[in-house]
Amino acid sequence: MTTTMRKEQRKHPRFETNLPARFNLNPDYHYVPTIKKLGVGGTIHNISWEGIRIDSQMDLLDVCQIFSEELDDDSAFRLEVLVTDHRKRTQYIKGEVRWYRVSEPERNIRHFQAGLYLKDVESQSVTKSMVRSMNSRAMN
Repeated sequence: MTTTMRKEQRKHPRFETNLPARFNLNPDYHYVPTIKKLGVGGTIHNISWEGIRIDSQMDLLDVCQIFSEELDDDSAFRLEVLVTDHRKRTQYIKGEVRWYRVSEPERNIRHFQAGLYLKDVESQSVTKSMVRSMNSRAMN
């Protein structure tokens, strides 16, 4: 069997990380006030200037809040991510979900992964700053 390596097609390199984060659908979709306020806990596992990958372990309430009844299987949706950077500043990142995976439940917990594309300048500015900081720390 022969395997072919796919050429990396991203414009910007990704950096592995383990940043705790909280994330939500656009708040206009929420029905449960505590979820609307606090979001769902997760981890940003890689980051670039224009994107992030977020992972989470979610219970049924979390799943219901991320995937509202209005969403079809192929619907595009956006997440808002609250992350604390290396300087302990809380920042929002808004992104369009380009892909996601939700596992079958294991003891009422589902594993969720999503790749977000950051369209807006403010979100890209936050991730650029974080990537620059990771780069400078790696070089020291």
